[in-house]
Amino acid sequence: MDELWLTLLSSLLGGVSLAVGMIIGTRLTGDVFEKKLKKMTDESPTAQMLIKFLKQADKLFGDDQLVEQVTKFFKEASDLVSSPEAKNFFANVTKLMQDLSGEEKDSIQLPKKPEVES
Repeated sequence: MDELWLTLLSSLLGGVSLAVGMIIGTRLTGDVFEKKLKKMTDESPTAQMLIKFLKQADKLFGDDQLVEQVTKFFKEASDLVSSPEAKNFFANVTKLMQDLSGEEKDSIQLPKKPEVES
């Protein structure tokens, strides 16, 4: 029974030690990471451009009306492409491309231009 309590106590102390170490490490690492990131963004034109892009994306995706319009557009486009008319169109275009890339025996025969005598 004493061995069981000793095992449980050591596990509990090990878990507490791990939690304290993770909290300290996360806070210190977060501060260091934040300072390094700030320095990098101040010096790098690519990072500054990326930050501007992300700010613009935040504005766009924060606008619920725009997100709704884009979602509606893609849904309508999906419905259009999956319609029977669109499937028929793409089947006809595929057949036409196959016909045009095949041998000339099935294609239209154009008359040859007569040669001019000089």
